[in-house]
Amino acid sequence: MKYLQYQWKTRLVVVLLISIGVSILLMGLDVTPWAQQINLRGYSHGADEGEGPNIPSFLLYVLPFVKELILIGIPLLLTLLWLKLTQVIGRAR
Repeated sequence: MKYLQYQWKTRLVVVLLISIGVSILLMGLDVTPWAQQINLRGYSHGADEGEGPNIPSFLLYVLPFVKELILIGIPLLLTLLWLKLTQVIGRAR
């Protein structure tokens, strides 16, 4: 618990800034012609007309967790990398 309180404001700001940066990048990706083409075409999740999905059923339960892992994990890894780099630079001085 002591470590969680150590410089918590600075660490929180770093996590928020990285999360905001990733969100801005994703919003920029949303307005690209590539994303607009995908939205116009639509995605049927592998289903043919009138049929169910053409993917294994366990993926219907796993894929939402993969999305959360990516949206939470990437900012987490970037934050950890940033903190490690700042520690290495701080020790080098």
